Amino acid sequence: MPLKGCALSETLKALSELKATLGPQLKRPEQVSAAPGLSTGWAQLDRFLLWNGFPRGAVSLMVSEAGGATTLWERCAGRITQGGQWAAWINGPGADLTPWSLCKNGVDLSKLVVVSQPVDVKQGLWVLQELMSLCLFELVGFDLGDQHLREHQILKIKKLALRYQTGVVLLTSSPRVLVSSFYSLILHFSKDQLTVTRALHRPTPFALERRDLYADTLPLLTAGYRALCS
Repeated sequence: MPLKGCALSETLKALSELKATLGPQLKRPEQVSAAPGLSTGWAQLDRFLLWNGFPRGAVSLMVSEAGGATTLWERCAGRITQGGQWAAWINGPGADLTPWSLCKNGVDLSKLVVVSQPVDVKQGLWVLQELMSLCLFELVGFDLGDQHLREHQILKIKKLALRYQTGVVLLTSSPRVLVSSFYSLILHFSKDQLTVTRALHRPTPFALERRDLYADTLPLLTAGYRALCS
């Protein structure tokens, strides 16, 4: 129902008084920015995301039907460990991380903790909680394989990630996942492209050609080849 003349006048007066009171504390939209996240090293993806990478203190999900998710996590872990900080990884039922792949993506193995595959999701979530509670790791990855998490489990991880300011990245090979609002970021890897299906404060879906990731990776492969030749 539209406001009548007297009520509208009083509302505008109240808004004017509120603005005068809070004026020094108000900021323009372009002045507001999120806390910096954890760079993935994929320039196009980082520029699109509000956090310039994986969000810190939140939960991200990568759905990998055609591979690529583990490599992206390793590249992020490489940047973190090269900066003297720690990362952790919980193995899943898929392929384990290999020293060659980790080194190729710049991961300092002295700053990485790898946990053997849990017997089930319940044990995996307990391990994830224990790792975060150490307040040591900037980034923790957990390969779920084709297993699924329920809404209350995702919420619990989100609360712990926020409390300990850890960037939690879950990986799954199953396309049939719960697209929960508790995920701050959801990435879907297909054969030819990466689709950002959820990202806070960004228009989605947003697609990137996977060849762009390969182009960013080429210098690393070249350096590795030269090292092997020498």
